[in-house]
Amino acid sequence: MLIMLLIYTLKKLFKSTYSLEKSTVFKLVLKIKYIIPFFLISSSSFNNAVTEVERISFSVIKNESSIGFIDVEKSSLDKTTIYTINSEVNTRVIFNFNAVGREKSIYNEDTLVFSSVYRKINKKVKLNQSLSLIEGKYFLKNKRKKEFLDIGVINNNLVTLFFIEPVYTKEVYLDKYKKMVKITPLERGKYQVILPNKSSNIYYYKNGACAKVEVVGTFYKVKLIPNNVIENTL
Repeated sequence: MLIMLLIYTLKKLFKSTYSLEKSTVFKLVLKIKYIIPFFLISSSSFNNAVTEVERISFSVIKNESSIGFIDVEKSSLDKTTIYTINSEVNTRVIFNFNAVGREKSIYNEDTLVFSSVYRKINKKVKLNQSLSLIEGKYFLKNKRKKEFLDIGVINNNLVTLFFIEPVYTKEVYLDKYKKMVKITPLERGKYQVILPNKSSNIYYYKNGACAKVEVVGTFYKVKLIPNNVIENTL
């Protein structure tokens, strides 16, 4: 039903684009290109496809007290995998702050084709950007501009480390900093990612599953502890 609705919308769109400039039509086509996977996933029950979903909820611990949460989800359908992150932290680092974050990453055959990051601190938006793979090139967009990102194919960003132990992965993409950084194995089941601001994330794995993350900065140290792991099939 959703696919038929999409086709009908496309027909109406192209009937009305005779008076539009070619550049405008091209932009619309690119946007539609990245909307289609969402329609395919939403209509999975129609074509009997199976979406595999895995969810993990982390407590953010500072000085043995919970100061927030990070909920992550991984959903897979055929060759498309979607990761989402929702988080909120309330604490004091020099001053009191409330941090809210939302992220989404879409992979097609292990290649990142879209990601978005939104972060707000004390009700003020600090980061709101998206990354899209268009004709083999990555383009970064925020409210001020759209720019080409001179970087190779991205196969992993930070959210994937919540679900996959990076045994054979040597680098990972940081959406916030728009760059690739090294993953350093420290010992079996333990890996470090050093961020450009000199803070670091240390990931611990047990039987291939993420068991803990330590986040160490100049003025803070917190732990992410999984509350539970829920696996189901929709």
